[in-house]
Amino acid sequence: MMVLKRAALAVIALILSGCAAGPAIFGPSTGTVAGHVTLRACGGASRIDQTGCRVSPAVDAQLTFVLSDGSQSTTATTDASGAYRVALKPGTYTARLELHASGSPSPAIQSGPTSRGYAGPKQVRVSAGQTFTADFTYTIELL
Repeated sequence: MMVLKRAALAVIALILSGCAAGPAIFGPSTGTVAGHVTLRACGGASRIDQTGCRVSPAVDAQLTFVLSDGSQSTTATTDASGAYRVALKPGTYTARLELHASGSPSPAIQSGPTSRGYAGPKQVRVSAGQTFTADFTYTIELL
């Protein structure tokens, strides 16, 4: 009988010590960032009278999310509709977009102040169990 009580107390102590692990046991420990990447092409020599811009999904665009302290970097790639979704641990991230020429592993366009168009970078704040939407539109002025 005494051995059974000690075993029961040991099991209870083990269960209670697991409570110190916090949210990972009782809820989500990551948040989600999701969105779409689109290309917007305007102008062009054969389209001088064009008033609107053609918009299409950016297929296989690569988004890199870097945690503000630089300790973590995660990459997501868009699908055929330009959509992406990535799970990240809570924190503030800088999201950067790279567009690749079809079939090319090197970026054709990289977001940032030196590129002709501009589609980022963006700051995203990730909270556990929440979804943050970050859409990118890259505008190209055709000559």
